[in-house]
Amino acid sequence: MHSKRLKQLKKGFIVAGAVLMLTLFAACSSKEGGKTREGIQSIQSGDFDNAFVLFEEAEAAGEDPVYLNRGLGLAYMGQNQYDFALESFEKALAADGSVPSDVDYDINYYIGVCFYKLGKYEEAKERFDAILALREKEVDAYVERGTVLLALNQKDAAIADFDKAVELSPKDYGLFIDIYCILNDAGESATGAAYLQNAVESGDKKMPDYDKGRLYFYLEDYSNARDFLEKAKGSGNGSEELVLLLGQCYENLNDRNYAITVYQSYLATGQSKAIYNQMGMCYAASGDYENALTSFQSGLALSDLAYDQELRFNEIVAYEKLGDPLKAKELMTSYIQDYPNDEVAQREYQFLKTR
Repeated sequence: MHSKRLKQLKKGFIVAGAVLMLTLFAACSSKEGGKTREGIQSIQSGDFDNAFVLFEEAEAAGEDPVYLNRGLGLAYMGQNQYDFALESFEKALAADGSVPSDVDYDINYYIGVCFYKLGKYEEAKERFDAILALREKEVDAYVERGTVLLALNQKDAAIADFDKAVELSPKDYGLFIDIYCILNDAGESATGAAYLQNAVESGDKKMPDYDKGRLYFYLEDYSNARDFLEKAKGSGNGSEELVLLLGQCYENLNDRNYAITVYQSYLATGQSKAIYNQMGMCYAASGDYENALTSFQSGLALSDLAYDQELRFNEIVAYEKLGDPLKAKELMTSYIQDYPNDEVAQREYQFLKTR
């Protein structure tokens, strides 16, 4: 989706493995101990420090090392410590014996993503090659390998993998969007847009309005996107994802006031850090940094830790825009301690220290 932070904003993971992290680790097993399961729940809420504590307790309690080390690997991934994540995942595989199980495939996905994030593209490709050699219909593995092939400047091979994924799952319209985003990030926006256009023109009369709307959104046809998303909303789809897309349609159609109304309507009955963040950015785009700050702080007040990094960064920028560099500097000092690898924030911090 669009940027989540003010000024120069950054997405989370580049590779589609981010999607896997949000889905695959949710599955649990009867072998997964109680502390390990609690650790996974902490990861899902973004509380990595607590996750590490829980995994230490799980080890002390003698819980299954496969799921324990898998959880540790996920926690390290969440903190961008991919070398440590690899070590944990390899320990998990070593503890699971020689016969591949479902959890082994799951772990190998993460290992492939870690290699990718470390710039070890050949090793990442080998990992996804191995998965596909044993499971030739793994849609996600084709998408992941295609992403790696793009990094290896093997565009034709990457497209072949993306085409295979679409062939295997032609009605998964989120898949078309994932492929578009991957290609767009690689500087191949026109090629990515072709996947979206093909999905729109597929002739599927049963395609839900929500899917039509989000496909048009990524095609930057915001008028059509708005119309189909409004239809979906009118049919009862009041999801956070729909509201975020619909609000951004109005923003891109230069109707920020109505976009804010869309966000506020959702927040009147539900809570969402993502929507507070987007609403704050909408206010900021209009120059209303006081309401932007209120929105960011309302999001931070919610108990889960999702979106905290984006919200905290945006809160700092809002204070700066409101003419309070001392408060911005104070918050940035704490932010840098928690997110030392954020290069954009490091540059901003150097600027604030001169104020």
